[in-house]
Amino acid sequence: MHDFDLVREGRRFAALEVTAAADAASLELWKLVNGGPRWIREELAGGWMVSLAPTARAKRIRSELPRLLASLEAMGVSRISEDYGPTEDLMERADRLGIVSANQSATDFPGSVYFTISLPPERSGGWVPDTGDAFCHWVSDWLSEPSQSDNLGKLIRSGATERHLFLLLPGFTTAPFEALDPLIRPDGPLPTLAPQLPREVTHLWATSSLNTGDIFHWSPSAGWIRFQKAS
Repeated sequence: MHDFDLVREGRRFAALEVTAAADAASLELWKLVNGGPRWIREELAGGWMVSLAPTARAKRIRSELPRLLASLEAMGVSRISEDYGPTEDLMERADRLGIVSANQSATDFPGSVYFTISLPPERSGGWVPDTGDAFCHWVSDWLSEPSQSDNLGKLIRSGATERHLFLLLPGFTTAPFEALDPLIRPDGPLPTLAPQLPREVTHLWATSSLNTGDIFHWSPSAGWIRFQKAS
């Protein structure tokens, strides 16, 4: 079944399916390493910010990372990365754990360790587009991927004349930066092109999970329009 029926004046006029273009591995790792209270290890001076590859294993991080950070602290080393480290052995240990980088700075919480997930370059930054056309091109391709067949199937089975897809782009999205940027910028530029939607989708909604930016909506009658997010 689709997620919602849209009702106007007591009558259903559309079916709505909600989905997300999410990097599932990064989201799951983020929840595992950042869920719960601040991570404090008494054997460490702390203040470490550790960037992990999405393929890192949370259990191994929890069990093996403190020894690695303690070794760095004992050597007076406050930074390690994929191409910089005090010894080859420590760099290999970091690589096996999926550590992209680790940096230590001053902290008010002795023993503290914080985590972030490293994103591919194309998702972490890039050129700032003058229009939202990059988003339009990306979403047209994304909707044609086999992974979307379940969402599309729910909409077509609804039997509704209007079939709306609401797409959320979370912080760990699979969309490239130039597609995400118009949705997170204040008054981000709307696309100038109509999206190439599969027949199962007649109307498209899109927004990011950040507080900034607007909700973009495309319909056959009005084209692209924006709505402000509820504060």
